[in-house]
Amino acid sequence: MANCLINTDYYLPQAVVVKLSPDKIILENPGGVRTGKKQMLKGGISDPRNKTLMKMFNLINIGERAGSGVPDIYSVWNHQGWEEPVVEERYDPDRTILTLPLIEKVAVKSGGKTQ
Repeated sequence: MANCLINTDYYLPQAVVVKLSPDKIILENPGGVRTGKKQMLKGGISDPRNKTLMKMFNLINIGERAGSGVPDIYSVWNHQGWEEPVVEERYDPDRTILTLPLIEKVAVKSGGKTQ
């Protein structure tokens, strides 16, 4: 949620949207990914749109300005055994959507063995 708020383009007319359902959480915010989706998924570069909000979150020990927020989310989801999150970018108007499935990964069967 902190990443969503910190990276929202508050000058665009849409709002931040959070959708909760039994099988997923969806976080939507106005604005595109400033570092590019590929770099965001890789991590290591931080380019927050709202540096003051980031500082406020840092003061209460949320986030660390390392560009690791999204990779950390993927790591937690993997560790929990849930399906991989999905990042989607939409344009005109610019919008970033993060879908966090709350569904366990389906085990892959190989040669009669479950992996």
